[in-house]
Amino acid sequence: MEGVIDAVTRDLLTRTPGFDWGVTEFVRVVDACLPPRVFHRHCPELARPGVTTPSGVPVQLQLLGADPEALAANARQALRLGATGLDLNFGCPAKLVNRHDGGASLLRDPRRVHAAVLAVSRAVGDEIPVTAKIRLGFSDRRLALACALATQDAGAQRLVVHGRTRDEGYRPPAHWEWIGRIHQRLSIPVVANGDIWTLEDYWKARTLSGCRDVMLGRGALADPWLAARIRHWQATGERLPGTPWRARAQILADFAALQRSTLPERVVTALIKQWLNHMRQRDDEAARRFQAVKRLRELDALLAGLEPPAAATWPPLSVRAETA
Repeated sequence: MEGVIDAVTRDLLTRTPGFDWGVTEFVRVVDACLPPRVFHRHCPELARPGVTTPSGVPVQLQLLGADPEALAANARQALRLGATGLDLNFGCPAKLVNRHDGGASLLRDPRRVHAAVLAVSRAVGDEIPVTAKIRLGFSDRRLALACALATQDAGAQRLVVHGRTRDEGYRPPAHWEWIGRIHQRLSIPVVANGDIWTLEDYWKARTLSGCRDVMLGRGALADPWLAARIRHWQATGERLPGTPWRARAQILADFAALQRSTLPERVVTALIKQWLNHMRQRDDEAARRFQAVKRLRELDALLAGLEPPAAATWPPLSVRAETA
């Protein structure tokens, strides 16, 4: 989710109760200990007590890299800066990242996954938890279980599994049943991820994987109230109506208002289009709006094309249950 879910987006998504924790975009680790400003840029929440979003949802700092010594040095730096949890990214499928020996590229050798997790676990000791995210392999699934076991054996306290290989990218379907095979063999919590767009997808992912928890990525952008929708169903058994356009338009307008104070308007315009592009995959009105504004370059014109309401009348949810 690099370039998509920054601190502003995390703030907006967590204003409605639903999420247990959040994860930053990855801090790219190569061969040196990065200065504090890099960590604060990726995780402004480090300046807040408890490292949380403004609404109080804990945020973990994510590292991506392959060199155990460099990862350990940056883990110690993160600890000094107040990080309350570290997540290691072995799931990024981006070609550029993989060509430079990062993300899912390590899944071709479980020993390298083990070395990376072990180095970070030893660097922070028992002071903060270390977690990891993997896919079901690089080109195929033969090493999926070995890589998962490597994270556990090296000290990871939780594992998120995206239900596709790197070569499968984001092509449907996500293989939730394969996540279940991993879940059955590990003793640490396993979290299912991939293609969870709706309440029905959430239930299918949990049923097929056997996992108690799921992680939302693109699904939370496509429907910013998906986590809250899941919470409400957990607490009441009721299915809420779909998220109306006025609520979607309002969160995009709020996003623009927060971002334009620090970013150039052309960048904010591009970011809103990027978010709207996620929304249009699952919402007809969002798709229509995207087609109408996709060539606009001025932020105010773009916002006018979205027609955000003066005051949203769709009430925010306030239910908090166990898992999202």
